[in-house]
Amino acid sequence: MLAGIIFTAASACAQTSRPAFEVASVKLNTHCDPNGPSGGTSTPGRIALECADLRDLILTAYGIFGDGANPAPGSFRMQVVGGPAWMDLTRYDIDAKPAGSTPRSEMYGPMLRALLEERFRLKVRREPKEGRVYLLTLAKDGPKLHATVEGTCLAADINHPPEPGNARIPVCGEPKIIPSGPIVTVDIPGDTIANLCSQLGMVMDREVIDRTGLAGRFDIRLEVTPADLQPKFVAGRAIDQADQPTAGDNDGPSISVALQQQLGLKLETGRGPAPVLVVDHIQRLSDN
Repeated sequence: MLAGIIFTAASACAQTSRPAFEVASVKLNTHCDPNGPSGGTSTPGRIALECADLRDLILTAYGIFGDGANPAPGSFRMQVVGGPAWMDLTRYDIDAKPAGSTPRSEMYGPMLRALLEERFRLKVRREPKEGRVYLLTLAKDGPKLHATVEGTCLAADINHPPEPGNARIPVCGEPKIIPSGPIVTVDIPGDTIANLCSQLGMVMDREVIDRTGLAGRFDIRLEVTPADLQPKFVAGRAIDQADQPTAGDNDGPSISVALQQQLGLKLETGRGPAPVLVVDHIQRLSDN
């Protein structure tokens, strides 16, 4: 989801060598809307979440930051399947602090896994599967892409955000959405094709896999219909489309048409890896 939200937490496990928070509190919040969004903030020194969703947390810990590094391409749309019904009806508030300034990727990955496994007795496995995907290929007339000029954007670093003094320089690969009547303009400076595929996959009904063979960074500009930028799922669950733009709002080109006409790229249907995260065991939260 272009507006996809990342959630993270962890707990102290003094008896093991696993990365863990020095202090962590996880509490059931009975006032949250089970269908509403999660929210919160995170810094290198603290995590504070409200109404955290367990499937989002599992997706973050075992999928997006499953290797403890930067987000894995395509992992944002990985499905989290299995588990009891109460998983989707309960939300939690989380407040956690590491012993020092800890990289966000470490908190999002191994620390969050430690929390879930300790507090919820969680057992998760990754199941390799093949499914329907979109393959991003080169259109007949070749790509219409503009290579990024060095220094015109700042390299993104999940652990160390850009300094405030560099706020005027855009972050490479970070989309800017500009509404304009019946169309929406998406500007992404310094984007890789792999990252573009990840962003496309979050607003489409299937994962998008790069088959272009293109390397390097490009300044992406797409003009599309607003409806095509609406997230279709969160952690593998379809989002209710009732409040999404109607047919009358769809006067602009679709993503597929825009990619081909404006960037010289083409979406083709195919089959590819579509792994899922399977919840084998989870228990209700014990007392903190």
